[in-house]
Amino acid sequence: MEKSGNMIDKMLTQNGLGHKIPNKVVAKQKPTFLQKQQSGRVAYTQGIAAEEQTCHWLEQEGWTVLLRRARTRRGEIDIVASKAAVLCFVEVKKRRSIEEALISLQPAQQRRLFRAAECLLQKHPYWHYEEIRFDLFVFDDVGRMERLEDIIRQT
Repeated sequence: MEKSGNMIDKMLTQNGLGHKIPNKVVAKQKPTFLQKQQSGRVAYTQGIAAEEQTCHWLEQEGWTVLLRRARTRRGEIDIVASKAAVLCFVEVKKRRSIEEALISLQPAQQRRLFRAAECLLQKHPYWHYEEIRFDLFVFDDVGRMERLEDIIRQT
């Protein structure tokens, strides 16, 4: 075991002259990991708050929230709401800017949302609707919100 420790020390010296090369990877891993973990918690909390705000807005507009954070084997839908004969699958995005939030819904995620919605429709055959649509609510750091209706079309 001592030999392997000596080999590591040799590898950490520069040209065998005894000058240790700073092991920057080890030194930065913990703070970087902790920073990512902390920023992940903040993003999660902000995302939940944006979903809450979206549900509140929908209810103020006469929508009934049927499900929140609906998980299926195909993906998750943030909010499922209905109003009259419209069933709406809602995706909520919170980013630093509205523009960042708008471009964050990539085609692969759109496909996952569509497939997750199919699973939910099979699981809830008693939902009555004449129209299905996907809406996107986006939020930025200053609290602005924008809503885009009917963002995903199956072709």
